[in-house]
Parts: sequence; C-alpha cells; structure tokens
Amino acid sequence: MKFQVKTLLASLWILTFPTLSMAAASHPQGFSGNLGLGFSSSTGTSQALSLNTAGELYWLRGPWSNESNLAYNYARSDSEVSADRLALGNSTRYLFGKNTYAFGSVDYVRNHFDGYYYRVDEYAGLGHYLYPAENMRLALQAGVGAREAHRIGYASEVDPLARLSAKYRWQISKGAKLTEAVDAVLVRSGANTYQSLLALDTPLLGSLGMRFSFLATYNAQVATGYKPFNTLTAVNLVYHF
Repeated sequence: MKFQVKTLLASLWILTFPTLSMAAASHPQGFSGNLGLGFSSSTGTSQALSLNTAGELYWLRGPWSNESNLAYNYARSDSEVSADRLALGNSTRYLFGKNTYAFGSVDYVRNHFDGYYYRVDEYAGLGHYLYPAENMRLALQAGVGAREAHRIGYASEVDPLARLSAKYRWQISKGAKLTEAVDAVLVRSGANTYQSLLALDTPLLGSLGMRFSFLATYNAQVATGYKPFNTLTAVNLVYHF
C-alpha cells in the first residue's frame, strides 16, 4: 500500500503520550521543549552557510513519553538556493519494564541536495536503557517498518526497512549536556542511509542556551551528480521552556 506523504506528515502531530528513568529526570511531567535559531555550514553536494532553525517538544506522563522535533536549513545566494533541508520527526514510547520500552516513530526528510525529493520512514520496535554512569544514559533501539522514498531522477518507491540506533547522553552539569545519536536504516532496495548527530548544549542566561551540533549523513544510493556523504555544522541560540 502506497503511503501518502501528507497523511504521514499530519501523523507527526497526532497527540500521544510520554519515558521514565533518566527521561523523567531530564524533562518535567507535562510539556517542555526548546526553540533554536542560528547558522549552519554544509559540505557535500551543498556547500553553503545557511540559516538554521530547530525545535523540540516533549510530553511526559507516567510510563508514556512523546518527542517531536523539527530542523530547517535554508540558504540563497545570487537568486539561487544553495541549501534547503527540512526534517520532521515524532516518536512515542511506552516504558513497560524498568529500563525497556516499546516505541513507534515517523521521520520525514526533504533535502534536494542529498539526491532525494523526500524520504518518509514509519517504524516500530523495542528499546532498552543502559546507564554507564550516574550522569550517563545509553538508549539502544531496533525496529522494523517501511520507507517511502523519491530519489531524484527515479520514481518513488516503498520498501520494508530495519532500523538500528544508539543514543548516548552525558549530563555534564545541570545545564550542560553532550549527546550523540547514531542511526542506520537498512532497506530492501539497498538504498540504506546512515546518520550521526553530535551535539553540545551549554547554558547562557536563564532559559537561554547555546547548542553546537554536527550532523553527518551517508546515502548508499544517490543520483548522478550528488555526493553520498554530507555534513551540516550548526550553532544555535536556544530558548528552553
């Protein structure tokens, strides 16, 4: 059954409920989140200094948690767009053991500069928290689902997928943290994607903070003229609420 992109995008914002454990320690019950604005620099197919916006929304209630995120990068020079990336994501989790949870996620990426008009991933699976130290958490996830992708120069197609991820969090101090998220999405067609997102959050004044991030992506299959490896380095002023 072919996915409808508009329906999938709408499902990102369906109200669901929010992880205990260290998630409860890092986010209060109810709603919380942040909004960021800054600049980013990209390498790969697109090499440009661009405007960067990002936002995250969390909801935590008992064993349920929900996390939505948005990131947008845009640059235009001499009437020519040199960067245009939109990424939306939503993940709902239910903690049914001390450190084990079930999850369902939807991810949407639109970035013409990585060789794709868009990609939509829908998947569900299981995750487990590990605590290497009192101020550290490692979340390991494995899931299965489907991907609808429209590669530039080709027709859109739907493939089953398997997704493996590891997310590390080091709470350096009350207001500073280091995070690293590594994801691998394996699809039947061989158009696998791999991603690493490293970020450092530091406090500034009150609810304001600064975020430094480095995103690296690798697409196993791209159209001629596009590079498989792309990076995005960003500096954002972040407002926490």
